[in-house]
Amino acid sequence: MWLLTTLALLAVVALEAVSDEALYDRFVDGDPKALGVLYDRHARALKAFAMQQGAARPDDVVQDAFLRVVRNAQAFKGQSKFKTWLYTIARNLCIDASRRDRFRNGPSLDAPMAGDDSPTLGERVATDMVGSDASRNTADSQFRGAYEDAMAKLPSEQREVFSLREISGLSFAEIAEATGTNENTVKSRMRYALKALRDALAEFA
Repeated sequence: MWLLTTLALLAVVALEAVSDEALYDRFVDGDPKALGVLYDRHARALKAFAMQQGAARPDDVVQDAFLRVVRNAQAFKGQSKFKTWLYTIARNLCIDASRRDRFRNGPSLDAPMAGDDSPTLGERVATDMVGSDASRNTADSQFRGAYEDAMAKLPSEQREVFSLREISGLSFAEIAEATGTNENTVKSRMRYALKALRDALAEFA
């Protein structure tokens, strides 16, 4: 019994070192543990993304996204990264839900604004959304409240790009593919979002 348990743990550890695409191939070939590793790897950040998009039930978005992954196993041809495909599915689910509930609005954007790249803000937000402790001091709580207000005021396109980039960790090229948008437009939206968030959160710098 001890040997079987040890071997099972080693198998899970071995799977955790495998790429998303190889894991998905294993799942398609009949290994359910591979899907479990994919779920553990992406579910938390996927939920944070759904929350940022205003999903009323972000856990449902995560569950539905993985259900579609299972049901459309043959649709993934390896032409993009698994993560890009997964977020494309989740994004479409969020859009569908927003349209049904009339949550979404999409003001158009003006010409891109120059400069301003702030990885420090992105790192702080990503840590706060995905990997923070339950306990927060007053300053952290104030920052979180101000951040959530600032995010809510962003146009939906900017909020989406910022979430995919800084919370979910997609590259600009992957975001462009997932959203069906030109990469330069994605970068422009990111600059707008960073500028607006930096201005709104200047007191916490």
